[in-house]
Amino acid sequence: MKRKIALLFALSSGLAALALAAFANNVAAIVRWWRGFLASGGDGSAIPAKVSGVVPWLDWSVVDYSAVSTLIPALGFLSIALSLLKLLRGHRMPPGDFPFFKGSDQLNIALGLFGTLWGIIVIGYFKLDTVSMADLMQCLHTALFSTLIAVVWVFMVDRPLLRPYFTRLLLEANLAETDESDLSAAVERLVRRLDEASEAFDRRQKGYEEAFERRLAKYEREFDMRQKEYSEFFMRRIGELEKSAAESAARADAAGAKLDAVAAVLSRA
Repeated sequence: MKRKIALLFALSSGLAALALAAFANNVAAIVRWWRGFLASGGDGSAIPAKVSGVVPWLDWSVVDYSAVSTLIPALGFLSIALSLLKLLRGHRMPPGDFPFFKGSDQLNIALGLFGTLWGIIVIGYFKLDTVSMADLMQCLHTALFSTLIAVVWVFMVDRPLLRPYFTRLLLEANLAETDESDLSAAVERLVRRLDEASEAFDRRQKGYEEAFERRLAKYEREFDMRQKEYSEFFMRRIGELEKSAAESAARADAAGAKLDAVAAVLSRA
């Protein structure tokens, strides 16, 4: 396994060196082009369409005047070489972004967008009376090639090929790092939130219980008051009915006594 990693490290280091040399040559060609362009006052016809860098045999890589097309592979191969070097030294690394760094995809897409915008912006520096279709196509070539390299690297090289292969290599080497610190922190945050939610639930439940007890006591007081009022009302009515019955009985007794007296008088007659 170490021999395989060492071979890959040597290969990626060579490719990184070549890509960095191509990037430096690309930057040199851009500097030469801008010097001629600014010296001519923005006249594209005064400078050659193709400017060489300091290393002529690397001029095949000078395909745009933003250097994005050489910077993206240089960053990619350099990241691979550094990651494999750490792997050779036995360092544990998280498999999610290996062999690149976190946010590398977003950076590459941003570089492609930068190259696109830069190619469009350069058009504004040409003299309007001397600008030609070739000048416009050169700027458009810079814009489109920068985006093309970014898209191809991220969506056709990085994600489907390099990242899965090197992730398997990391797992086979038993150096994949599980981020236990983040996991424990997440669990701790979860437990803390559960405790806070439990305390809030207890406080709310206690508030509901107190409110229910207050309302129940209020209902009990109102019920006792109503029960007392009804009892007093019925007692008054019963007293009134008993008094009325006693008066009726007294009147009946008086009427019976009168009838007895009348009967006695009639019998003596």
